[in-house]
This record gives sequence, C-alpha cells and structure tokens, in this order.
Amino acid sequence: MDQSSIIVVGAGVIGLTCAIRLGQRGHPVTVISRESPGDFHIDYASPWAGAHFRPVPITKPADRLEQGLMRETYTELQRLSEKHPEASVQFVPGVEFFDVADPAYFDPRLTQENSYASWPGFRVLDPQDFPEGHDTVKLGVTYTAWVLNSPVYLRWLEQEAKKLGVKFIHRELAALEEAVFVSREHEPDRNILAIVNASGRGFNDPHSFPSRGQFIAVSNRCEKTVSHHWSDGSTTVIIPRPLGGGTIIGGTKEPKNWSHSISENATLSILMRAAALCPELLGGEADTSSPALGFDVREVYVARRPMRRGGLRLETDRLVFQDTAENGMTNEEKSVPVVHCYGAGPSGFKLSWGLADRVERMVLACIEQSKT
Repeated sequence: MDQSSIIVVGAGVIGLTCAIRLGQRGHPVTVISRESPGDFHIDYASPWAGAHFRPVPITKPADRLEQGLMRETYTELQRLSEKHPEASVQFVPGVEFFDVADPAYFDPRLTQENSYASWPGFRVLDPQDFPEGHDTVKLGVTYTAWVLNSPVYLRWLEQEAKKLGVKFIHRELAALEEAVFVSREHEPDRNILAIVNASGRGFNDPHSFPSRGQFIAVSNRCEKTVSHHWSDGSTTVIIPRPLGGGTIIGGTKEPKNWSHSISENATLSILMRAAALCPELLGGEADTSSPALGFDVREVYVARRPMRRGGLRLETDRLVFQDTAENGMTNEEKSVPVVHCYGAGPSGFKLSWGLADRVERMVLACIEQSKT
C-alpha cells in the first residue's frame, strides 16, 4: 500500500479541481481547508462567484498563459455539460457592451492576432443591437458563454473527489507549514510527497489583497449573460445560474476594502442598471413604485475576491519548516515541495481545469526531482 500523499490546501474551485486531477492520475490526496462546499464565508470566494465565461484579448505576454488555461477549461466544461448535467454547467449566448472601444476588441486584424475573435460564436454586434437608452456604448460583441451554479458545482466537485478517494480535513491553518502537522495528526504513517497551495490569497503574501464585491441574487430568469463596461471603470453583469439558481446581478469592484456591510446605494444602483440593460428580466418594464423595481430579490451579499499584485502565483518552491527533533528537546529543519496556485482574482472558475493540469504536471516534476 502506498504510504504517501499529496496535500491540497484550500477547497475553493481551484483546490477541488486540482484534487480531482491529482486523484485521477492515481495520487493519494488529502484536502485541508477552513471552508468546504456548503459553507458561506465572506473570504470563501468560490460559492459566491457569478462564475461565467467572457473572452479577453491577449495584450501582454502573461495573457498567453491565461488564454491557454481558459481554453482548456472551456473544453472540459463542454464535456461536463454533456456528460454530467448534474454539475450545472450550461452554455448560453453571451453579450458584452463597452463604453470605451479599445481596438484590441474590434479591429479584425488585432482580434485575430490576439485570439479574442476565435472563441465559439464570436461576432461584433451592429449598433442596432446595442441596448436601448445606452447611447454611451461604442462596441458590442457576442459569443457562446458557459455558466454554472457555483454552490451546486462545488458540491459536485467535492463528491467527484471523494469518489476518487480524496480525503478532507476541516481545519483553519495559521500558516502553510501547519498543513504538514495537521496531515500528520490524521495520517501519521503517511509521507507527504508535495503540498499544493490553493489557498486563495496565500499565507502572508505581501502581494495579495482582497477586492470587495457586492452582488444581488434574484429569482428573475435571464437566458444569456450580459455585461456592460462603463466609462467610469465599473461593470454591470447579469449571469444566469442553472438548476434553480436564479440570476446573479452585479456588482462592485473595490480593491483593499475590508467592509462586510451592505451598501443600500450600491444595491439600488445595481438594480437600476440591470433593469435598463436587460428589461426582459422584468417582463419588459421596471416597477418604479417598488424599492426592488420589480426584481424578486433572494439575497444581497458581499464577498472578497482573492487578488494578487502581479497576478496569479503559479510556481514551485520548497516549503521549509521546523520540526521537533527525535530527542523532543530541539528543532530540526525539514522541507517539502510546494506548488503555489493562488491569487486568481475573479478568474478561478475560468482557469480551473487548465490550472489543475498544470499543477498535476508540476507536482509530478517535484516528486521526480525529490527522488534524485
């Protein structure tokens, strides 16, 4: 019997997806996390996520990696939508409007070079297709987007991981090094081959910070994703959640804001923008006599996206830690390979399966290197 295991720290979408890929490749895996699917905590970003696809052009070298990860994830989600409808993944039309028209988003030569126009169903919209009353819109595009019900999807990922023998430990860690000792408490006879750090914002990473987002879940249904990027830098999004999840409307992007509180002004602004952008949500017309404008509001919530200056951290390292020596009186230094995979911001779902494949290869390389 193999007396070794790989530890995954974090049970968000990236941690769970990595656990599945590692388990599918035959690795014994244990997930250690403060929250698990079914939990709702302001810093547990995944269940709050709108979780939808929108393409982005390649405008700098780092974008090429993310573009590849997005495509791998898109392909896997296509497979899941066909083979596992219970996972909640569905494909719907997506439309997107811009008040500022960057040539990277519409110039035919640039959109071919930067891959923006190469996604399924992509085309530039005619001005007659722009939303009524939005004279500021300079560009509109459409494409085939995926959507999913994030709480349902996370539970599905957890169950798939358990089918592969992945074990789960519910524990809050004060430091990444603590994962070694928590694992040892539960599985004292197992050797740790590597640790995958999928902890969202990492541990004491000076480059990591939260971005507060306020969103609204409504029962009103929409059959497409709609995004409007305003000239002031804000964005309105309308995202259908399959399998009875209603629609997510957002939202705000507030870097380094730690507030838990709901802003009533933001709620009203989000609802007014959504009503104007997608009147079919309200059967064609808002009810101005109602504070909710006719929306059937399920919940107004705040969550924190795990941001990182410089973007996603995806790299291997050695985690050096102090362990109690055999004499029980002194410390001795030890280390274990670690693959860092965190700081994906709002893109965790979009990158998840591509990241899981990269992480699995990186873990394997770490294990092979440890043998030499």
